[in-house]
Amino acid sequence: MRDDLLPMLACPVCAEPLGRVDGGQVGCATGHRFDEAKQGHLTLLPAKRRALTADTPEMVDARLRFLGRGHYAPVERVLADVVAEATAPGIVLDVGSGPGTYLAHALDAAHVPDAAHVPDGADGRLGVAPDALAPVGRQLTRRLGVALDLSAIAIRRAARVHERAGAVVGDVTERLPVVDHAAAVVLDVFAPRNQTEYARVLHPDGVLVVVTPRTGHLAELAEATISVDPEKERRLHDSLTPSFVLRSSEDITWTMELSAEDVHDVVHMGPSHHHVAPETAFAPATVTAAVTVSTWTPAG
Repeated sequence: MRDDLLPMLACPVCAEPLGRVDGGQVGCATGHRFDEAKQGHLTLLPAKRRALTADTPEMVDARLRFLGRGHYAPVERVLADVVAEATAPGIVLDVGSGPGTYLAHALDAAHVPDAAHVPDGADGRLGVAPDALAPVGRQLTRRLGVALDLSAIAIRRAARVHERAGAVVGDVTERLPVVDHAAAVVLDVFAPRNQTEYARVLHPDGVLVVVTPRTGHLAELAEATISVDPEKERRLHDSLTPSFVLRSSEDITWTMELSAEDVHDVVHMGPSHHHVAPETAFAPATVTAAVTVSTWTPAG
C-alpha cells in the first residue's frame, strides 16, 4: 500500500486515519494495528458484520479475462471521461471494484487540476492534517485511487492493477474504511450502494458515478444470466436520495461479438456464476450490452 494513500483510509474499529507505524504495520493513533498482505493490500473489515458472499476465484478470473478483451470498453471510456473532468481534491474510490479494471482505466485519464488544493479547514473535516493530503492535491499531477471489495481474491489482483492504486478488503454495506470527504470521485459499477457512506466519504464538490444494467442487457443470454429488474431505475433513485442529486444520465448500448469462451466468462463473472453448472457449454453469440451511466452530486 502506498504511504501517501494511508491518511485517506480509516481504521475500521475507531474511524481514525491510518498511517505507517513501527515494524512496517499500518495503524491509527488509537493503537489499532493491521498487517499489510504480501501482495500489498489491507483488510479493513469491521469486527462485527453480516455474512455476505464475495466473488470466488473463478468469478474473478472470468472477469479479468472478459474485461481484458475490451468488451466493456464503452463503459471504461465514460468512466475515464468523468474522472478526468473531476475538479475536487481527493482520491478515486472504486467501491465493489472487483480486480480494479475500471479503476485502472480511470486513473490513466485522471489528472489533478492545478486548482484542486486541499480546502481550508480540511483538517477538521478529514481528521488529518492538510499536509497529509498534499500528495493528492498539490505535489502530484496524477490522481491516486483505492479499490475496495469484499473479495480478498479480487483485491489481491487489484493491489497490482495500477501503480497509483491501493487496494482494501472492505464491506460496502458497512461503514467504509475511508476518512470523511477523502474522495473526489466514487465509482460504483454494477455494485451495491451505500447512500450514507458515499455521502460521507465524497468531497462536497465531488461526483458519484453509478453504472447499472438496463432492460435488454445480455438479453441473448437470458437463460444463463440473472434478468434485470424492471424497477431498477426507481430503486437506483431511491437508494441515493435524498443525499444525492442526479446530475446526468446516459444510456449506452453496443453489440458484442462473443466467442464461446467470452460467453462463458460473462456468465461466470457475476452473480449468475452461482446458478449455472460449471460444466455448462456455451456457443459463440452476438450479445447486446445496455447500461446506464449516471452521475450524482452531494445534495446541499
